[in-house]
Amino acid sequence: MIFIRTGQILATFGFIAGIMAIGMGIFLGFNLPADDPETFARTQAFYEKRYGATTGGMVNQGVYMMLGSVVLGLLVEIARKS
Repeated sequence: MIFIRTGQILATFGFIAGIMAIGMGIFLGFNLPADDPETFARTQAFYEKRYGATTGGMVNQGVYMMLGSVVLGLLVEIARKS
């Protein structure tokens, strides 16, 4: 029973974190300076240093986190029904 409850909590937090990562990647991506390539590159390097990924990487990580959370949630529901 404790594993089912833990799985539910992890799936919920993972899904929320995935949505936040996607939102942050999209928000920061729209705020990039597109007119100056040097500033663009410096800003992406800053994001990679600070957040661990560029804006596109943030979106990718968020999608993977959401999909993993959905799979975990489905497995928890299957375990609950058994």
